[in-house]
Amino acid sequence: MKKGFMLVEVMIAIIMAGILAAVLATMGYYTLIQGNTLKQQNSKTMLEVIRSRLLNTAANPDNDSYFELLKEVNSTVPVVIGLGKDAWGRNIYYTTYDFGTHNVNATYADTNSSISPNANVLGRLVSLGEDGILDTDENDSMAQNDDIMLEIGIGETNHLKLYNGSEVTTQTRGYNSAIVALSTDPLPAAPINGTILFLRDTNVTKIYDINTTSWIQISP
Repeated sequence: MKKGFMLVEVMIAIIMAGILAAVLATMGYYTLIQGNTLKQQNSKTMLEVIRSRLLNTAANPDNDSYFELLKEVNSTVPVVIGLGKDAWGRNIYYTTYDFGTHNVNATYADTNSSISPNANVLGRLVSLGEDGILDTDENDSMAQNDDIMLEIGIGETNHLKLYNGSEVTTQTRGYNSAIVALSTDPLPAAPINGTILFLRDTNVTKIYDINTTSWIQISP
């Protein structure tokens, strides 16, 4: 009888140990899932903060009527921005595009190589996600696999710089775009349809019509 009781006790102990191990494993799994979900959300927030800082530092160093973002450093965010890593502690992939006159500028965007198939994109930020592998390239219009992507449109830059307004979403990258120049300044050869042009020396406002490929005066 004593041996029988000992066998039952051992079996019960083994079963309880198995149940406990299963519970702990399940808890660990869900903790990992929750941790990665939180890191994904935090990485999205970091991309938004970096985007805001890049917009704030945008400038027109070429005086060609196009704002430019700070140039990437080996495809990473410049140190001056203050943030450059995602929630996993990895460098955020960063590329820029210069819509205006191509030049060799040490600080601001100077490349005319395409960074996105989407229109009017000045810059692109990509977090490599949980797996740490960059799956999104310049031919992808949206983030691939577990990558997290945020694009910066030319309309966003102009909106902030000219109106000191709040940020606009990347979906409106082709709108809220404006140019402030002198009547003697060279103008972009192919601006965005609906772009507003204000000539400071004559106080004339024009809008670009892509159908007629011309600037139409709307005031005064």
